Amino acid sequence: MTESDEATQGNDPDLVGLVQLADAYGLEYDLVLTLAGQVVQGTLVSARTFSSEMADVVQGEDPEGTLRSSMAARFRHRAKRLEEFGAASKLGELDPEGPEGDDLPTLPDVEFVHLRDASVSGVAGRLSLWRGRLDAVAGWTLGGFAESD
Repeated sequence: MTESDEATQGNDPDLVGLVQLADAYGLEYDLVLTLAGQVVQGTLVSARTFSSEMADVVQGEDPEGTLRSSMAARFRHRAKRLEEFGAASKLGELDPEGPEGDDLPTLPDVEFVHLRDASVSGVAGRLSLWRGRLDAVAGWTLGGFAESD
């Protein structure tokens, strides 16, 4: 069993695929996740977008050269490393018929799901960014909750 297989073993392959597409191509989806005792709703974003936006949150208004800016630089470095994920894919322009020939698409290995503007059941307010392990997700659906009247 490869490291990639171990990382995705037991995870819903369709959810893994959505996260891979988000990471490789920057696609974003509204998503509802069910975890042990909680429901989290937000917009699925790539690990690169998450890291870049997290850097901005961590930095805040602090000037360069501070402890906060050093931590933000770590997230910016991670975002830069994640820039090439989609470039390695053979999906090209996301042909709905799939890749030609027997070549399977090469997509990034994923262990985490990243949400923007997330809400968590039982918690008032929204979180600008949320990160969770894919292996903790018990269920999911695209879209969000409809506003009740």
